[in-house]
Amino acid sequence: MTRGTYLALVALLVFTMGTSIITPLLPLYQGTYHLSNGVLMLLFATYTATVVPTMLLAGNASDRLGRKRLAIPAMLVMTAASLVFSFAESVPLLFAGRVLQGLAIGMYLGVGTAFVIDQALPGAKALASMTAGAAFRIGFGLGPLMGGLIAQYWGNPLHRPFEVHVVLMVVGLACVLIARETVPRRPYRFEMRVGIPKGQGIGFAGFIGPAVFTMSFMEGTVLSLVPLFLYNTLGATNVAIAGLCGFLVLGLGGLTPILTRNVDPRKAVMIGVAVSAVVTWLIAGAAFAGSAVLVVVAAGVLGFVNGLILQGGTVICGTIVPLAERGKLMSALYMCAYAGTIPTVGLGYLSQAIGLTNALIVFSCIACLLAAWIVLVGRRLFPRVVPYQEPVTIGSSTA
Repeated sequence: MTRGTYLALVALLVFTMGTSIITPLLPLYQGTYHLSNGVLMLLFATYTATVVPTMLLAGNASDRLGRKRLAIPAMLVMTAASLVFSFAESVPLLFAGRVLQGLAIGMYLGVGTAFVIDQALPGAKALASMTAGAAFRIGFGLGPLMGGLIAQYWGNPLHRPFEVHVVLMVVGLACVLIARETVPRRPYRFEMRVGIPKGQGIGFAGFIGPAVFTMSFMEGTVLSLVPLFLYNTLGATNVAIAGLCGFLVLGLGGLTPILTRNVDPRKAVMIGVAVSAVVTWLIAGAAFAGSAVLVVVAAGVLGFVNGLILQGGTVICGTIVPLAERGKLMSALYMCAYAGTIPTVGLGYLSQAIGLTNALIVFSCIACLLAAWIVLVGRRLFPRVVPYQEPVTIGSSTA
């Protein structure tokens, strides 16, 4: 890989760390600002309200304006978000920081991996693509790990993790500035690239969409409600444990495609949702066993097998439609994934009425119902992966 590839990878890693630093800090915010579980879940999910519309509006902007012309503003917005968190002394500022994080990730979602791949030599594009995909997930995982360790062992726990991230973002921004631009500027025409191509609606709505929604629902719960469960129910007040769970559930998924790249994508999705749904019961079971270790183990298994779901979903979406329709279908896939974080708000408010343990039991029941739909019904709606082939036009020839 080239020097530019490494620069783009560093930028991608430090950028993606930003949105998930908040995970191990949620119990501390609750104690400091006296927030309910529901409000904390709302804080966690707020960035979804901005990431999806921003992603759609950014669309194909980097293909026309250039990678760096979109990456640099995104880096600046993420830096601003971490600055807001590093100075936040009120709840409205916490929500403002999450909104900025959503804007930033929505801008960077399409350009981040493309910038890494563009920097690679022609013969190394596939390796760069795989590395960028892994770095995206690992970066998201490093955020809570770093946040938990700094908060637990370095003092000033609500602000210092974000202060460190601001420094890292300066390094990431420098990497983007140094790396070469790979896409020449062209006239920009706004295009809303989201949708399900004709003929793929039933399979996407019944199988692929619910699978990535379920994946995100499980990951979102581990990243938001589980830290409160660890802290308040299990008495695991070392927030580095919640940070470790966040790293495992996000970061291990980055390694899955590397280790299981030969698995049939449809089978990968079904294995992923089935195993993940069963594993969620370990989290609720931890309350009866009084063991935080069970939660850590569950987070690790969830992270790895959820990587199968994402791998299968992205491979399917990249295979079944023509190149011109691929971006639209991938945007729809990402929308389903981010929508999966929204139910965590309901779980948060539910936990206020029935307790965290019972709310997590409800979570496991819902996960199992979704998995049952996908494995028993959805797979029939999407019976096989049929790669798209360009139609062959047979015309008359003249001698």
